[in-house]
Amino acid sequence: MRGLRFLEELLRLGFEGSIVAPAGLMGGDLLKTVGYSRSEIVELRKPFIGGISTREHTVEFVMGARRYGCDLIVFVGGDGTARDIYLSVDSSYDIPVLGIPAGVKVYSGVFALGAEGGAHLVILYRDGYARVEMRPIIDANEEDLRRGVLNIKKYGELPTIVAKNLIQGSKEPGYEYDVEGIARYISEMMKRDRLYILGPGITIYEIAKILGIDKTPFGVDAIYNGKTVERDLNSESLEKLVEIYGEPSIILSPIGGTGFLLGRGNQQITPKVIRAAGRKNIIIVMTPEKASRINILFVDTGDKDLDQELEGYYRAITGYREEKIIAVKASWKHT
Repeated sequence: MRGLRFLEELLRLGFEGSIVAPAGLMGGDLLKTVGYSRSEIVELRKPFIGGISTREHTVEFVMGARRYGCDLIVFVGGDGTARDIYLSVDSSYDIPVLGIPAGVKVYSGVFALGAEGGAHLVILYRDGYARVEMRPIIDANEEDLRRGVLNIKKYGELPTIVAKNLIQGSKEPGYEYDVEGIARYISEMMKRDRLYILGPGITIYEIAKILGIDKTPFGVDAIYNGKTVERDLNSESLEKLVEIYGEPSIILSPIGGTGFLLGRGNQQITPKVIRAAGRKNIIIVMTPEKASRINILFVDTGDKDLDQELEGYYRAITGYREEKIIAVKASWKHT
């Protein structure tokens, strides 16, 4: 879906350059869908197994990019794909890499804010208005995440194209902070007989711990009348809970330095769940340190109409009865 959105926006903006893509599900099929004629479809040596691409397919194409005459590599995925690209090239690699965010882990600094933002970046780069700079490739160990430990590793850097308000920040290591005031304020706000959906992240995890709530650090969990209903929920389980309990409230904190409220690291919270809550029931919490650096948060739910409905100004809780007014914006809109 996001790959298609990227291509459609790119063509709407008048892109007329050549596009090289692997055959089939890694891009060739999408080019056929949009009917773009100036394209070259490359057959990879390694066949797809069960209709799934692997790291080996990514590596094969990236290592052949110079031979194909590529000036820019655009991929759709998350940190795992970015890491695969980094590990497949040497330190002298100079073809810029741009990520269209579609994975659960999107902490690296090579990602556009969204699919449409990526298309605008390509046009700016073509016209000489986007600069190239080295950005970090970061990934979190999945086994550690399952054990509730955030183990982020910087693998290195890759060149990417950068323009203001179109490229996201990278995940930052956590800061030491006191969230007792936020937890106390949240406890006073919570209503009985209402489902609360708790998003991922250390801030919300620490708040839950203070309130005596059993929560996973990096999963999405649900509580009702102060008790955990289910932990580490997927999208289907969340939607079923909303059907059972009715209108929920969603407690969220922006992920690291990425500046995203929804659509990065919490994709389990689907448009259906968000609509059931409504923007009035979205509760944002931020540590004072983070609040001092962030004035705009982005959403990229995968539903553009919903993204626009969520835009506006919100009160972010930063301490006991302390709040900051913060703007929320669709990541695919541009200033």
